[in-house]
Amino acid sequence: MKPTESAGRETERGTGVSLGRAYYVLVLLTLVWALQFANIQIVNVVLEQIKNDFRVSDTAMGLIAGIVVTLLGSLLSMPVARLADRKGRLAIISIGVAFWSVLTALGGFAQNVLQLVLARIGFGVGGAVSPAPGNSLVSDFFPRDRLPMAMAIMSTAPCIGGLVAAWIGGIVGSTHWGWRGAFVAVAIPGFVVAALLYFTVREPVRGIQDGKHADVREYGVGETVRFFFENKTYLLVVIGFTFSGIADMALATWFVPFMQRVHRTSLLEASTFGGTLNSIAGIAGVLLGGAVIGHLGKRDDRWKIVGPGLTSLLAGPVLVVFLFAPLPWTYVGLFFAMVLLTFRMGPILGLVQSVVRIRMRAFAAATLFMVGTIVGSAAGPLLIGVLNDVLEGRYGQLAIRYSLLCVAASSMLGALFYLWAGRHVRADIRRSLAE
Repeated sequence: MKPTESAGRETERGTGVSLGRAYYVLVLLTLVWALQFANIQIVNVVLEQIKNDFRVSDTAMGLIAGIVVTLLGSLLSMPVARLADRKGRLAIISIGVAFWSVLTALGGFAQNVLQLVLARIGFGVGGAVSPAPGNSLVSDFFPRDRLPMAMAIMSTAPCIGGLVAAWIGGIVGSTHWGWRGAFVAVAIPGFVVAALLYFTVREPVRGIQDGKHADVREYGVGETVRFFFENKTYLLVVIGFTFSGIADMALATWFVPFMQRVHRTSLLEASTFGGTLNSIAGIAGVLLGGAVIGHLGKRDDRWKIVGPGLTSLLAGPVLVVFLFAPLPWTYVGLFFAMVLLTFRMGPILGLVQSVVRIRMRAFAAATLFMVGTIVGSAAGPLLIGVLNDVLEGRYGQLAIRYSLLCVAASSMLGALFYLWAGRHVRADIRRSLAE
């Protein structure tokens, strides 16, 4: 039976956690999130194959790639996060990873659109366990001065997952196994990571990195929600993160079709070369954000959100370069756009853990991801799909180029809310530490 926090396997409060152990857990949690994203992204990589196989429109594919996967899972992430704030987080994550790995594999055997949709909904349900409980765990393994970088490392997960999906989807999808084989192949690593997390990691004491006077009281849902609404930094970050999520999901879903339609690249080139460049740039941006803001944040807490605001604002015009430049300059635009878009991840996730109280952390992260994911997944892929269908009569295959201008606009809107939050961040951090 998996031990809960009250069991004897827990580290005693005040003894600390070894840095080596902390990084081992961080690697596993990063892999969990990376594989979850790979299982999401695999649909986008082989989107054209699925569309042609089932003979559906871009609007339908936008739904399958977006809100179908995330709606129920995002809603369930709230009660799962409440459970994670009270019970053992490791067991919750491990079981969820194994569950969504099964559902991804089953999706590869779908014989019609309805069966695929049901499999993706099931995958989304399993995805409710990540990444919010994982964010909460990381905050108990790393001290505050190392948290921005730890969160930045964990935030490389979507980029790593995108890379995994790009190579598996590109290589397996280009064989006679097609998109179905790609679904099964991308699901397999999840079982290994779930087993390692369940059997080799112990649950830490909550608040062990916050000192012996840390507030580890349990708060009711009403009290927690009220605290969130009174926290201006948190509210503004959630709104900004939602606009950023629209940009992220739209670009992630339609990047490969964009390259295929506008630049006539093959699936293999778009997914492997383009996907690799995309992921390398994303990892560089996330790590750069963690390092830069980790340094500047020691001087002034406002940098923890102002920095992401500035880079998200700059990402807008760089994305326009990506969309309208010819090859190979489109790849240059993509690289720098991804660096700027992903710069925000580590600092923002670290900040969210710092502006709320200890027993609110998983719920705060879940709320952030739920709102950002539901709106981002619903509005991003679907909006581009609808615009593609609407503009196709005028622009033909190039319609996707103009539809994706929404990505630049959404990133810049998110930036404005991050910059606004910078006015309140220092007061909200002090309030989270008050007993």
